[in-house]
Amino acid sequence: MELREQKPDDLPGIERLMEAAFGAGRSERTVWRLRPGPPVPGLCLVAEEAGELVGSLRFWQVRIFDRPHLLLGPLAVRPDLRGKGYGKALVRQGLGIASQGIWGLCVISGEPDYYPRFDFQPVPPGQLIWPGFLEPERLQIRELKAGALAGMPAGPAAILPDPGPPFSLKDSVR
Repeated sequence: MELREQKPDDLPGIERLMEAAFGAGRSERTVWRLRPGPPVPGLCLVAEEAGELVGSLRFWQVRIFDRPHLLLGPLAVRPDLRGKGYGKALVRQGLGIASQGIWGLCVISGEPDYYPRFDFQPVPPGQLIWPGFLEPERLQIRELKAGALAGMPAGPAAILPDPGPPFSLKDSVR
């Protein structure tokens, strides 16, 4: 397995992975309202096996308490290869790279049994909200910078799309 940064030529393969993993209605889910613009440059990864695209992970920048943070996902692995470690490798590498950037926190709407292995924890009820329907047990958060959770007000706070261009790993101010 090779993990690498996503290239523009990968987009058709990523779309096929997304279709296979999530179906045609995936962009109608509430979480897609937080992804109106492009994903964060340098944080979009793909997994290849024998030259074939088998997994994809992207991050979007969001705003919480008017600060930039990250939204992990979607994570997509070819359905017949689930459980083989592709998703785990993508998430570990992606979070490792993300922790080198300016973002303090990463949130996800994901499987409650999957993401705690990456140090995600459930968001306390009512602390964070976002536009549209949310299954509260799926909303999880993780520190990318030590102490970032301790610095968050009690809430409620909205997770909002970040309308500006996303920071890159090299940015310190926009």
